[in-house]
Amino acid sequence: MAALLYGIGCVIAALAPDMATLLGARLAQGVGGGMLVSLSYVAIQQSFAERLWGPLFGIVAAIWGAGSLLGPLIGGVFADFGIWRGAFWFFAAQAGILGALGLVLLSKQPVDNTAEQKWPVTPLLMLSAATLLIAFAGVAQSISLAVVECLAGVGLLTLAARMDRQSDFRMLPIRTLDLRHPVGAGLLTVFALSMAKTGFWAYGPLILKTMFGIDPLISGYILAGEALAWSAATLAVSSAPISAAKMLIRTGVGFVVIGTAGFAVTVPIGSLAGMVVCGLLGGIGFGLSWPSIVRRIVQLSDENERILAAAAPGTVQRIAFAVGAAASGIVANMSGLANGVSIQAAQTAGFWVFAGFIPILVVGLLGAWRFTTTEA
Repeated sequence: MAALLYGIGCVIAALAPDMATLLGARLAQGVGGGMLVSLSYVAIQQSFAERLWGPLFGIVAAIWGAGSLLGPLIGGVFADFGIWRGAFWFFAAQAGILGALGLVLLSKQPVDNTAEQKWPVTPLLMLSAATLLIAFAGVAQSISLAVVECLAGVGLLTLAARMDRQSDFRMLPIRTLDLRHPVGAGLLTVFALSMAKTGFWAYGPLILKTMFGIDPLISGYILAGEALAWSAATLAVSSAPISAAKMLIRTGVGFVVIGTAGFAVTVPIGSLAGMVVCGLLGGIGFGLSWPSIVRRIVQLSDENERILAAAAPGTVQRIAFAVGAAASGIVANMSGLANGVSIQAAQTAGFWVFAGFIPILVVGLLGAWRFTTTEA
């Protein structure tokens, strides 16, 4: 069903006659794709022995990392040939293949007769409203309005998490907002690092094209390199012993912080080599740390919450992407891009779109330290 929903969204996007239809199609794609990623982690936790979680989480993380970063490159190739709708047909075909495989393979699995869980409708609606509000903040013409909308959206996110905590059927582990607990600290790390990573893929192509005339496809290649580094590092450590988890998390988070902050130096001067290095550091960092982060969050969660815990990092990461994209938009608009794309505005944005996230990176670094030094 998730693959079908995603595929329908792709087909509608490919046929969309206007922007409103395209946005609705993207919403369907997001819901279907989010379900697929979360179900992967849940299925691993439910279907395999705990000793296999590390390698399997690593495989999913490698595919997720490669897919999320190669997607813009594939879209860029289609757009470069003037057939951007072809990208959506390409992804719709993928969804069709996945749906067919699901019908063939999953029908052979034994039926789970455990009681179905109800959807946490109110927190989910609150989360959706918060995400939309933050998205509007990223494109608001008035800086003051953008700041108000972003802060209101973050407030709604916090309220949604609190409501979810009190719900009988939750979306996230009960310790999500408890930063003294390692689960809360771990999810804070995921949120902060993922939020800070949005600057380059959101505004890098525009800034580089405006300032240096660099083809946007080059930005796609940088993201592709990051994706490959993420996948290679993930597969390299997916079978690492549990005893190495803390070291891998700290090392990986350190790489992400250095690489992401480095864009504030390399983008304004147009150093492609420096941007490649920053992208590779970020990809390696996420690849080294992600399987251990997921496994540690699951292991330190309450026994009856491990299904929620397995899906929580992916859920939090996608929320962070929405918040980060909006924050990038606000910073870019404050830099002058709201008044039109110019070299001067691009130069200012080229620094602040990345430097503005450095405090968030520090929060992620502190969260990772607490996550790896505190036990449940």
